[in-house]
Amino acid sequence: MTSFDLSRRGLILGAAAGAAFLAAGRPHPLQAAAHSMAPLPTFYDRMVGNLRVTTLLDGYFELDQNSVTNLGDEQIEEGMKAAYLDPADPIPLAISTHVIRQGDQVSLIDAGAGGAFGPTAGRLRTSLETLGVAPEDVTRVVLTHMHPDHIGGLMGDNGAVFPNASLHVSETDHAFWTDETIASGAPESSQGFFALARAVSEAYTQRTEMFGDNTDLGGGLTTLAMPGHTPGHSGIRVSDGSDQLLIWGDSTAVASLQFRHPDAGIAFDADSAQAAETRRRVLDMVVADKMAVAGTHLPFPGIGHVEEKDGAYAWVPEEWQHI
Repeated sequence: MTSFDLSRRGLILGAAAGAAFLAAGRPHPLQAAAHSMAPLPTFYDRMVGNLRVTTLLDGYFELDQNSVTNLGDEQIEEGMKAAYLDPADPIPLAISTHVIRQGDQVSLIDAGAGGAFGPTAGRLRTSLETLGVAPEDVTRVVLTHMHPDHIGGLMGDNGAVFPNASLHVSETDHAFWTDETIASGAPESSQGFFALARAVSEAYTQRTEMFGDNTDLGGGLTTLAMPGHTPGHSGIRVSDGSDQLLIWGDSTAVASLQFRHPDAGIAFDADSAQAAETRRRVLDMVVADKMAVAGTHLPFPGIGHVEEKDGAYAWVPEEWQHI
């Protein structure tokens, strides 16, 4: 069975849980959040060697507990209580993106949800404006994968939001999400995934560059294959000298549960078993290397370290850097 076959099966399972991300057909596992965006912080700066990495808060969404897989109700309740979350509530997940500025070069890692997740997300452009970065200033966008909460911000009412940016995407992920045969066999509730991916592909087609595993993108960025959540899901390693930061996308997304129970998945994993295998491999690597990591959906700013604890893992948020 090919990875595309496994991913198609994952889409069907996800659809059964209501996996349509776009706001026009909002998924059941993603609850409409009741709060406004006004009180939330916007950005956080961190140095990696001499590189300044700015984490931007695109917004947040709430994940229904029914979309957590391979984990019992008691374990979910225990994990949420340990994180001082109300087990009766949905699980809050941030949506973060990252900007790296090097002279005239402005690299954006993922682009947030745009209009895909309703009013609690899609504030990337506002956050960029706060930094003094106009859409025209962005020179490249690097994607961890092509789910709507990572590519929605690439598109606006008039097409491509970043007119001067090259788009760097995993060849495997791009091939999957733009494959018309796969799309035609996917459930109706998943069509929004494919439609948005095709729209992005068409809007940036003349400026798209594909990457594989361990591809040096230049400017201190290297890719790392982390398949499972999507077929071509990738991490982006930011390095300068001996200093490193691994932006791992959605490899571990639910901080209250997946560090304690790394086999736990979410309904939107294309291949849950592969995602869990990847998660353990990556967690073991960052523990052994004492590498700082950044996660899209970890509590903002989502930067910290991982430690082994009681046969599993523990998330250690980084102390706030004042730079």
